[in-house]
Amino acid sequence: MKGHRERLMLLHKSHVRTLDEGSIGEAYLLMMKAGSKFFSYTNQWAIFEPVYATVPDHWHRVASDLDKNAQDYSQILKTPRMIIDNHDGTISRVYPDNTMLEPSNKTC
Repeated sequence: MKGHRERLMLLHKSHVRTLDEGSIGEAYLLMMKAGSKFFSYTNQWAIFEPVYATVPDHWHRVASDLDKNAQDYSQILKTPRMIIDNHDGTISRVYPDNTMLEPSNKTC
C-alpha cells in the first residue's frame, strides 16, 4: 500500500490498452463514489493517470490519499492526477509541472 491507509485500483478484467469514452466516464464515476467512502478520513484524495504502470497494456486507474509521508509521495508529485476535495466537492486537475486547472463545480 506504499504507506497509504487506503488505496483503490479499478481495472478491466481483460488486458486492453484503452476503453471507449462512456466506459471511462463510468469508471471515473465508480471510482469517485467508492473513493468518497474509502477516503472520508482525509481532506483530499486523488485518482492517478497510469504513468508509472507496471503493466502498460492493461487499462486501470489507482486512487489514494495524498499522504506526504507515503513511500510514493515523490512519484505522486510526478503523476497527472485528479484531486477530489471531500469538503467542498470540487475536482481539480494537476499536472507534474504543478500547474492546476481551475476546480470544477461541485459533483453532488
